[in-house]
Amino acid sequence: MATELTIRLHEPHLKQREFKLSKAKRKVIVTGRRAGKTTVFSDVAIEGMLAGRRVLEAAPTAEQTDVFWEACVNALAEPIAAGLVRKNETERLLESNWNKGRIRAKTAWNADGLRGDYADLLLLDEYSIMDPSTWTVVGAPMLLDNNGDAAFAFTPKRKNHGFHLYQRAISDDSGRWAAWHFTSLDNPYLSPEALAEITSDLTDQMYRQEILAEFLEGEGAVFRNIDACMHAPLAIPREHYQHHIVAGVDWAKQTDFTAISVVCATCRREIARDRFNQIDYVFQRTRLGAMCDHWQPAIILAEANSIGEPVIEVLQREGLPVVGFTTTAVSKPPLIESLSLAFERGECQWQADPIWTGELEAYEQRIGATGRSAYSAPEGLHDDTVIARALAWWAVTMPQLPAEGTYVYDQRVEISPF
Repeated sequence: MATELTIRLHEPHLKQREFKLSKAKRKVIVTGRRAGKTTVFSDVAIEGMLAGRRVLEAAPTAEQTDVFWEACVNALAEPIAAGLVRKNETERLLESNWNKGRIRAKTAWNADGLRGDYADLLLLDEYSIMDPSTWTVVGAPMLLDNNGDAAFAFTPKRKNHGFHLYQRAISDDSGRWAAWHFTSLDNPYLSPEALAEITSDLTDQMYRQEILAEFLEGEGAVFRNIDACMHAPLAIPREHYQHHIVAGVDWAKQTDFTAISVVCATCRREIARDRFNQIDYVFQRTRLGAMCDHWQPAIILAEANSIGEPVIEVLQREGLPVVGFTTTAVSKPPLIESLSLAFERGECQWQADPIWTGELEAYEQRIGATGRSAYSAPEGLHDDTVIARALAWWAVTMPQLPAEGTYVYDQRVEISPF
């Protein structure tokens, strides 16, 4: 008679269940303390091992790795005792006796500590305090042989590489990436006493980061005061009848998105936006034309670089009030800095959207050897919505824009928010 053995997995809360059921190849969890990220990682690892997968879990410190290891060992206590799962405490390795499944837990404060291994499923716990090369240089290549999966879990550490990864996940519409946000309060199994204990010595900012899992602004953030400027309501054209309406457009290039921001210069608020990644130029023109028919902007300031110029010429022939803006190393900094100043001063309200807001939060400034500022999205992320909004704001604040053709930035022009 066969002996029944018990494997003790946890009862997942709602967001843990969503994470486990997702078919995405790359999963990102942003959590508060004790929100259940290591718990769900241990359950996913065990299920992977039972399915014959090679699972590798890594965390920055031995203490963090210990929590995961102990959760796996406790859950598999009966199969281990029965000899169906081999346990190597020294190497932190669990191997099944009936398939090739295994779980290995390693400390990865130094990314090189993971070299020489490979996995079907890679779990990176507290990724925000790891070196980013743990994934980009070491982790990603080890999944190539078997088209493996990866999951990242971490509590925010301001807007560092962890934030950029989360932003990549929430902006992906291919189904390959997915993201979840757990606060400590989302864990129904965390007692009020435990929550009070871990929050007792936290400042307000640390409470927002460690418990509510918010990404706080970093020291080098280009755009500040973002949350206070994200209160523009949904709008309809009759609310802005005879107002001065403008639009900014950034065209899609290869894997980028076309982004359109429509702003009421009279009310100083964003009233419509669109973002899509169809590369067909006819489709792009049709989509922009429909938005213009709806809102009747007086001017559309569109990026003229690369593919933008021929599209703009066609739109101008069709009678749309499109003016090109050529983005250069000279013209881009004032464009971005004007929008940055508008956020700092709270001069315009914008519509809230996690992708559009995330691109603002991730946007970076770098100082070159000449001392000139260069602005862009972090590598691998998009900045299309930032450019669209910057162009729309430029159209609001620059009354000397031409009625047609291409606008040429004059360094002698003073940037004014009024």
